[in-house]
Amino acid sequence: MFPNKGVRPKPFMIQTVTDREGNLLEEGRVDVVNAIRADTAFVMTSLLQGVVQRGTAAAARALDWPLAGKTGTVDDNTDAWFIGFDPDITVGVWTGLDEKKTLGANQTGAHAALPIWMDFMKSYIAIRGDAGNPPQFQPPGNIVFLPVDAVNEAFIAGTQPGGLDPER
Repeated sequence: MFPNKGVRPKPFMIQTVTDREGNLLEEGRVDVVNAIRADTAFVMTSLLQGVVQRGTAAAARALDWPLAGKTGTVDDNTDAWFIGFDPDITVGVWTGLDEKKTLGANQTGAHAALPIWMDFMKSYIAIRGDAGNPPQFQPPGNIVFLPVDAVNEAFIAGTQPGGLDPER
């Protein structure tokens, strides 16, 4: 819902049903729910972009694409995951075993799951064919950006440090 401006589509199993001649017999419809406000979703997206730009998923910067996401590692490295997205697609990768056993000392989300996710995204970006013109995360009109420790951070207008004046 973050890259979708707070709108969460309800998942469904079957997209289409066709007969042997390819005629459409039935089509699944996407039901959506407004889960959170668009400005809140954008602030979360901006924070998750920071994970890719300067955090645990910084290796994904090599894709040179607008990305956001979060790594995760369970105690004792028994599970590792990365869920990431661009403005158009969200993809998750989980690595683990059938039983609760360690994957190994360095098998964190950044080391075990992120490289798999990056391989998928490389292919996805190549198939899209618009590498020179990637989609962008578009902020709603009430988002202001202020530098915090040399990084431009997104705030909902009126919630930024210093109060209502974005020039402070």
